[in-house]
Order: sequence, then C-alpha cells, then structure tokens
Amino acid sequence: MIQTDAIFISLEHSLNFFSEAFVYILFGFLMSAYIKVKLKGKLRQKFVHILDNSKKSILVASLIGAVLPLCSASGVPVANVMNSKGTNLGITMSFIVSASSITPLGVMLTYSLLGYEIAVMQIFASLVLACSLGIIFYNDKIPFYFEECDVKAEETFLKVLFKQMKNLMPAIMIGFLISGFMMYFIPKDIILYALSNNIMMYFYASVARIFIFLCPNAMIPLISSVAINGVPKGLILSFLISAPSIGLPMISAMLKVYGKKIALKYVFGVIILGGIIGILVDILL
Repeated sequence: MIQTDAIFISLEHSLNFFSEAFVYILFGFLMSAYIKVKLKGKLRQKFVHILDNSKKSILVASLIGAVLPLCSASGVPVANVMNSKGTNLGITMSFIVSASSITPLGVMLTYSLLGYEIAVMQIFASLVLACSLGIIFYNDKIPFYFEECDVKAEETFLKVLFKQMKNLMPAIMIGFLISGFMMYFIPKDIILYALSNNIMMYFYASVARIFIFLCPNAMIPLISSVAINGVPKGLILSFLISAPSIGLPMISAMLKVYGKKIALKYVFGVIILGGIIGILVDILL
C-alpha cells in the first residue's frame, strides 16, 4: 500500500515539473489561439506560402520550431492548429520535434557543461531527427476531426484559448501527475545506467526518458556527471535530442490530439531515429 508521505512527495514532484514548464505551455496555447483566430486572408496566404506542404517545408517547419521558445508539450497545441489549417502531418511532426529538442536555454546549458562541440552537434542532430520524422509522416493522413476546426465568426481570442486549454490541458496535467509518481518510485540511477557503453543503450536511453520525467534542462547536469567517464558522444547526443521529444505529458497530449496510432508511431520513430543518429555519429566521428 502506498504511504501518505510517498503520495505527497510524488504530488510535489508533479507540481514542480508543471510549474517549470507552465510558462512554455501557456505560450504554446497563446500562440495556437492567435494562429487560429488571425490566420485568415492575406496572413493565411503568407502562412500557406511558407509552409506549402512540399517536402522542403519540413525543413522550414523544423527551423521555425527551433527558434520559438516552446517546450515539448507546448508544441502540440500549435501543431494542432497548423493541422486544422491544412498543414501536412509530416510538417507539423517535424515542428513538434524541433520545438522540443532545440531551446536556447538547453543549448546554452549543453555548451556550458558539455562543450561547444556537443552543443553544435545537438542542434544539427535535432534538425536531422525532426526532418527524418517529418518524412516518415509526410504521406500520413491527418485525423478527420481536424477538417472541421475553423473558428466561428463570433469566437474571440479568449474563447478559442479557453476552449483549447479545456480540451488539451487535462491530458497534459495527467501526464505530469503520472510523471511525479514515476519519478518517486523509479530510481534516477536508471538514467545513468542508460548511458552505459552498449549499442542497445542508444535506444534504451530514450525509453528511460518516458518513465523518468525530468525537465530536459535538468537532465543536462545529470548527463555531464557521467560524460567524463568515457561515455560515447553519440550516446549522449542521442539522449539529448530524443529525450525532450518524448515524455508522459507529451505522449498524453499526442494521444488526445492525434490518437493512439499516430502517437505510438511518433514515440517509436523518435526512439529509433534518435538511436540511429547517435550510432552514426560515433561511427563517423
């Protein structure tokens, strides 16, 4: 039977995780509501011109996601609106990955704790991961319920914002809640074990991220504590680029918006591609 202290500690973890990510999540919802209300007329034409559903738009979306101050779960509502405006699913998936795996704070932490070389490799590897996943989803059909998501004339910015938060925030909160309990009952040492020198660990490292929720920025100091012990750069890199892109809040949001099939394909795609990129880095470099 779970003790009362364990419950309170787990809830505290959940609250701390959510409070750290709340600003980014709120920004994501504000941006998605703005796009949904304002993206019409000439502005919509410009948006369609930039993301014209060609394969080159996968790279463009990845670059847009890289420069926006978003985190993993906050990229989903923005992608939700992009899909409702007719954006290809592969383009929005590449946006979600880059928005979560490339953040200014995360790159600066990587630079300060792991060095310039790893920081630069993290940026390029994240873009490769985002574009590769975008290509995988490029021919997939968008779920049918995106087809009737146009904003009604009487709906204001605040109405759209609250409607989106009502639909998606409970799933995100459940993800954070489960993460707090996982963090309490699964030792942090699993992360260190996942960074051991074994080829399968390139993939296990990302899987461990699903069950042990840490803010990606909090993972970097943990990684730096074992980086000096001969851990391959590619293994560290595969963790840095894939770990921010999967986690229970992200998976909960994906399930809510896209359904089980697409969410599972996304998770396995990130894990496999992240591992392959890490292996290739160590082989080539």
